[in-house]
Amino acid sequence: MGKIKYRYPDWSCTKELTKNTRPVRRAKWLRPDLVKPQSVYSFHTPFYTKTDGKQWVIQSDSSVGWIRTIGFISTFFLLIFLFFGLVPLPNDGTTFFLSMAGLTFLLVSFSMYKSRTSGEDIWVVFDRTTGNVCFWKKNKKHSLTVPFEKVKCYWNSKYMRGGPVSSFFLMPEVNLLNERNRLWKVHFGFAPQYEQAQFFWRVLTDFMDQSRPIPEVPGLIHQVRFVEKNGYTIEDLTEDGIEMTEADFNEVAEEIQNDMAALDTRLRRMIKPDQFSADRLIEFYEACPIYAREDVLRTIIVKLRRWVKFLKGEDRMMDPAYREFFTMKEYEAEMDKLADFFFKIDKERREAIR
Repeated sequence: MGKIKYRYPDWSCTKELTKNTRPVRRAKWLRPDLVKPQSVYSFHTPFYTKTDGKQWVIQSDSSVGWIRTIGFISTFFLLIFLFFGLVPLPNDGTTFFLSMAGLTFLLVSFSMYKSRTSGEDIWVVFDRTTGNVCFWKKNKKHSLTVPFEKVKCYWNSKYMRGGPVSSFFLMPEVNLLNERNRLWKVHFGFAPQYEQAQFFWRVLTDFMDQSRPIPEVPGLIHQVRFVEKNGYTIEDLTEDGIEMTEADFNEVAEEIQNDMAALDTRLRRMIKPDQFSADRLIEFYEACPIYAREDVLRTIIVKLRRWVKFLKGEDRMMDPAYREFFTMKEYEAEMDKLADFFFKIDKERREAIR
């Protein structure tokens, strides 16, 4: 049927909002499947990325798969009709089979033409710089651009003959005037569990929030760093087909590991008695990259449990190493502040991954 071509959006489609829209009519049908962003980054799962850190394009279902399927089926029947057309038959029978062969030939030709020229042309473009999302379909006339706040995320899981099938959907709250609804099943990643869909949506939500840094989670941060290092744009990743190789990924991964080692060294220096401060540790945790937070939290929790253990019971005492720098009252106040902050986060993280 020919090689499928990717027909990417006009990247300026996110600059201006679409006018003359109307509220979607199907939203109430999907409300039980509405996805809320995950409260903490605690369920990492692979997802597909094509982003330059400014725009992020995600592919949605298109009709090309059906066109190719129809083409293959038509080819099968065409061969049958041609075979019977060679067998001596009454005039009316020969005419019938040749007519059907002609029709299937036209159908095969049409399928080949559409699969070669139409390509995969349905996408969702998230633009971090404008805060808009474009649901792109073939061209600007058939596309819809809305603010990110007007996009909902849905997740649905059902059992088919082959087993459970999970789908990740995106839908704007408004449609074009001539549309009934625009519920798009997107190829964003594999989300067999609701918590994974929550993770995907949290990543997209944070990506679109300019007041927050780009989520430094596995996969996304690797590509963003790769793009920034080489000066690539979204066009380079799509039209020019530039891909992050395994060597590129490993190089970025090594940089991240070096960053994590530096953060760990800094953290261990901060928990020494002469530099210890609950406020500084909390600020350090909030400022550290997402990919390092779990390790930072684990280190602090281990230390905090030891410190709290000294304070329990009638023979309450501070860690001997801190006596030179804190009074008992000051030490207790620091521990209370740390416990209130980090034990709460640790509890939320544990509950989120159950």
